[in-house]
Amino acid sequence: MAYDCIERRLSRLFAMYGGFLSRHPLPFLVLPVLLAAGLGSGMFFMESDSSVEGLYTPDNGQGKTERAVVREHFPVNDSEDFQASRLVTLGRSASVIVTSKAKGNDGVLSLAVLSEVQSLYRGISGIEAQLSGTDHTFTDLCAMWQSQCVVDGYQLLNFALEKDENMTIGYPWTNLPDGTRLFSGATLGGVTLEPGTGHVSTAAAFKLTFYLRSENSEHDRLSEEWEKAFLSYMENFESDIIDVSRTSSQSLEEELSKLTARIVPRFSVTFTVLITFSVLSCMMLDTVRTKPWLGMLGVLSAGMAVVSSMGLCIYCGVKFTSVVASMPFLIVGIGVDDMFIMIAAWRKTHPGGSVEERMGETYAEAAVSITITTVTDGLAFGIGAITVFPAIRIFCIYTGVAVLFDYFFQVTFFGACMVYEGRREKSNRHAASCRPAVSPSEVADRSGYYRLFCTGNNMAGVNEEGEFSGSDHAIMTFFRDYFGPFITKTWVKVVVMLLFAGYLGCAIWGCLQAKEGIRLSNLAADDSYVVSYNNKDSQHFMSYGAKISVVFSNELEYWVASVQDQVENAVSRFEETDFTWGKNESESWLRDYLDFIDQFSGIIPGLNASSKSPFIINLRRYFLTNPRFKRYELDIEFNRNKSEILASRFLVQAKEINGSVREKDMVIKMRELANQSPFQTTVYHPSFIFYDQYIAILPNTLQNLGIATATMFVVALVLVPHPVCSIWVTLSIVSICTGVVGYMTFWDVNLDAISMINIIMCIGFSVDFSAHITYAFVSCKENSSNARAVFALYSLGMPILQGALSTILGVAALSTAPSYIFRTFFKTMFLVILLGALHGLVILPVVLTFVGRNVCGNKDSYSVDSKMPPCQKSFKTHQGQTGRSETQRKGGEVELANHQCNNGDPARLCTPIQYNNPSFEPDGT
Repeated sequence: MAYDCIERRLSRLFAMYGGFLSRHPLPFLVLPVLLAAGLGSGMFFMESDSSVEGLYTPDNGQGKTERAVVREHFPVNDSEDFQASRLVTLGRSASVIVTSKAKGNDGVLSLAVLSEVQSLYRGISGIEAQLSGTDHTFTDLCAMWQSQCVVDGYQLLNFALEKDENMTIGYPWTNLPDGTRLFSGATLGGVTLEPGTGHVSTAAAFKLTFYLRSENSEHDRLSEEWEKAFLSYMENFESDIIDVSRTSSQSLEEELSKLTARIVPRFSVTFTVLITFSVLSCMMLDTVRTKPWLGMLGVLSAGMAVVSSMGLCIYCGVKFTSVVASMPFLIVGIGVDDMFIMIAAWRKTHPGGSVEERMGETYAEAAVSITITTVTDGLAFGIGAITVFPAIRIFCIYTGVAVLFDYFFQVTFFGACMVYEGRREKSNRHAASCRPAVSPSEVADRSGYYRLFCTGNNMAGVNEEGEFSGSDHAIMTFFRDYFGPFITKTWVKVVVMLLFAGYLGCAIWGCLQAKEGIRLSNLAADDSYVVSYNNKDSQHFMSYGAKISVVFSNELEYWVASVQDQVENAVSRFEETDFTWGKNESESWLRDYLDFIDQFSGIIPGLNASSKSPFIINLRRYFLTNPRFKRYELDIEFNRNKSEILASRFLVQAKEINGSVREKDMVIKMRELANQSPFQTTVYHPSFIFYDQYIAILPNTLQNLGIATATMFVVALVLVPHPVCSIWVTLSIVSICTGVVGYMTFWDVNLDAISMINIIMCIGFSVDFSAHITYAFVSCKENSSNARAVFALYSLGMPILQGALSTILGVAALSTAPSYIFRTFFKTMFLVILLGALHGLVILPVVLTFVGRNVCGNKDSYSVDSKMPPCQKSFKTHQGQTGRSETQRKGGEVELANHQCNNGDPARLCTPIQYNNPSFEPDGT
């Protein structure tokens, strides 16, 4: 065809390479093994990165910019002036949530439970961490406020134990005997209030949070050791009265790092299953032509690609992450698929030909096919590597490199293995014993078992005239004689199109219901203590969550009444959203300062805020030195001589942020209000950095999908021999991707960093399924579109099934993995392969019968009921010559057409291969 010039030249180049490989197989066998061993040694230097922020938040997230602004104006001093509500980073901490084992009326507020909680507090406070031979207690390492260790919940615990019957616990604020108010909304969970009083009647959970110093590297190391000691203590803690869930600031990262060790044993299962599947798939009843060893070596070749890619990436400084642990499952499946294409191409060559000739034909047919696969998959992962999510980027780097290594080892190491197996077959030797095999006719008097297992004939299928028609697999016959004619019936095509319309409708609806982002607790294993803690936290403590900082970073004249009104109005807008509580739960130094002046202006001489000087002086002298308001020192940035206010901070209380949708919408709303503020305003909480993934994941996914789809359109335009068909390949990609995103929503999978990896892979696999089936359709020179559809299914039905099955087997072990990460990988990969195979085997052939009538034309007639498609015919040769048609060429050059269409890429039928062999004589055909 006019459009296959690139592919035809590649085919000839690979034919020459295959011949060269067959003459010199040893270097291609040994050198790849040495390369894999050398690169694989890099795994000894493996460094694992489990940083949740570093891996699962976007590089350019706005939260990181906001953090830099807040840190610049309000740095944290956790050794003297620490307030948990004013954290700039999550820092170091350890936390427990206590629930009662008894089903009493008071819940955790019963005296017995509170006493047990107090005992637990003392036990945790006494935990010692040892570093360099020195013991450090919590008191040595705790974050401090006014020389006291900061433990959220401790004051309320003491109050609850010491209060008399006239004192009550309020919610979310409790009035203490000294006149101060204590925020109980973050300490008590599952609260029931007495009607009309606001007093707590019962509470289901009690939270204690121990804050540690991390202001310098030494304190950070000590605090890390104390956290480990805390987790060890809590693991062994037992009580007959209370249940305790625990976590620490490093728990999630530690649990994430443990996942790899739990997944590795599953890879051995996958490796065994795929070896078994490959060996069985490569076996034949003929003990000479059977190739079980190649099945095993093909899986080994894919394993070498995994080892080489990991070693090379580690040598290049790319840190290993737990997500990369799913890469081997995928690569082994891809490698097995390539192996099947290579072996199928070999089997379609004439058994009487030389190994050199057969390898040339095999590479001309199969190498281009796996080159297309490698190009599409490599491009997909290359595009994925430009994402702003480091976890996705690292996975795509490792997997993209592994795809390239798999391709390299398939065309070198595995090709060399095929040469040696081909030589064994050529010499008519038994596949197991390598001894000369006898034909069944020569041992007709022996037992049936002997004839079955000990005989063979490498010339099976060659008739007396030297013709070789090949041996069609039963599945290929099924597609040609049954499935193809059935699916091309008019009423079946109508049903398929109606079902396809329903599929697209449900997929689009599912896309509209997709939720963005991954819950951090999902990163840990299902049975992790982190999951238990986060579940209780979500169940009991969502009413009052984060306190959001609203920072005005420009210099304002706070002493001017109009500016005060502007500030009040600006803060009120943040307080009056659906995501925040009102001013009663907020902390505004300006509001409390003005109330303080109104209250004490008649008592304290000169106390007023009428102008700049008294405003600043009284603020520093009287208001900020008052114990009730001293925390506001952390919210006002003065210049060096304390005469100017450079920036100030206000805190608003978030309300019922109980899911990713609320988290995303809350962040968007807060930033929208900040942009509308008359001042230079920044809103921030440390969690915003993680919430940024919800905002970034959808546009980043659409961007990558757009780039990848456009790239694959260009690839299809180059490789598919008709421009119109490139459009249908691209539309098929869009359909598959829509289905994956839509149906993964119905399978409880969010649009997050993990599923985004698979959506990127969806592009590459979609091209594999769609481009080849379309290529087969347009390559068959028949006037009937139904005939071309039958031929495409006959040529590619079995490889598509083999490839789909091998890939699903490769990731099947992840379906029962004890982690959302790996189960999501399986679910999305399963959808990618299933929908890709359905498009390739059902939807696309039917669509092409409608739209592909004029794509290619030939006046030959062909009925879909024919038992042999016109593109699949044997060629007559002289006795003793190879089974190909020969046509005399100038200078003795002979052009040989393949006797059979390629199982992986039928274009090989239309691709002539040049041989210089003057001994061939024309037979007049």
